[in-house]
Amino acid sequence: MKNRLFRLCISFFILFIIIKNTNIDLSSIFSLIKKPLFLIYAIPIPLFIIPLIGNKRWKIFLKIQGINGRLFLLIKLYFMSIFFGILLPSSMGFDAVRIYMIEKRNKQKIGAGGASVFVDRLIGFFLLSLLGVIGAWVAQNHGVSSNVLFTALFINFFVISLFFVLRNKSLYSCVTSYLLKIKRRKKIIEYLTLAYSAINGFPLKKVILWTVPLILLGQLSTIFCGFLIFKAFAIDLPFFFHLTFLPLISIISIIPVSISGFGLREGGFVYFYGLFGVDSNISFFVSLLYYFVLMMIPAFIGMLLYLFGSDQIKSIKNELKQINDR
Repeated sequence: MKNRLFRLCISFFILFIIIKNTNIDLSSIFSLIKKPLFLIYAIPIPLFIIPLIGNKRWKIFLKIQGINGRLFLLIKLYFMSIFFGILLPSSMGFDAVRIYMIEKRNKQKIGAGGASVFVDRLIGFFLLSLLGVIGAWVAQNHGVSSNVLFTALFINFFVISLFFVLRNKSLYSCVTSYLLKIKRRKKIIEYLTLAYSAINGFPLKKVILWTVPLILLGQLSTIFCGFLIFKAFAIDLPFFFHLTFLPLISIISIIPVSISGFGLREGGFVYFYGLFGVDSNISFFVSLLYYFVLMMIPAFIGMLLYLFGSDQIKSIKNELKQINDR
């Protein structure tokens, strides 16, 4: 509870700093939306396209781990995990709920469900950072600062290094022995152990060719959603600019220092799009709408599924505290 309150305070503090230092006028959002029809075009992406693509690949990851989940059930769990995960740390808090849900239903496969989600995310981070590098390289030829490309390359290098560390037994031993001396080491060690087991025990070669196109398609869908929201504000930036900025912002918002990435995401929008001269008011409001469309609308669907779902699924509510305490 204290950790959640602390992260909530950080979220509000970052938002306060952004609003204060960029002269954002919260009352101007409706006057800035010039083409609201583009918002309607964006809504089907998180409601149909992303859940279908994302859970199709999750089904593949689970199957290779010996878990046969029906696609409709996985989509249902996906929506409910967003509903429960919006108050968890970082923008990927719902992954913890997904792991809990799938492993609760497959107690004989403890660890397999978590491995499927973790490997999916690691591959996704790498591809997302790679998209950022490609977009930044193209954008550099159209006036964007080379610092953006260096940032994208650094994030890409960090993700690759993470893969290397987790696959190297000696490096892994050194890191864990060092972390044993750190306060609250138990949570960190458990997290790294899961990562190590997932990467080294997961049969990536069997699924990589089938899942990478689905991961890329899902990520491009979220970027296209941001593109449409900017269009609603009459900002007609070429798509490759969004291909540069949105992957970087998405990775930054994963840092678990705020609730659902609030503050980090908004700051990323204001900073990166400000490099190209987009008004800070518009960038800030696009960030809020981007989160609303991609997360809050699916969360509302998840709430309905939870309220009118089975008693077995409803029992998750009473055990969510276990997830937050891990």
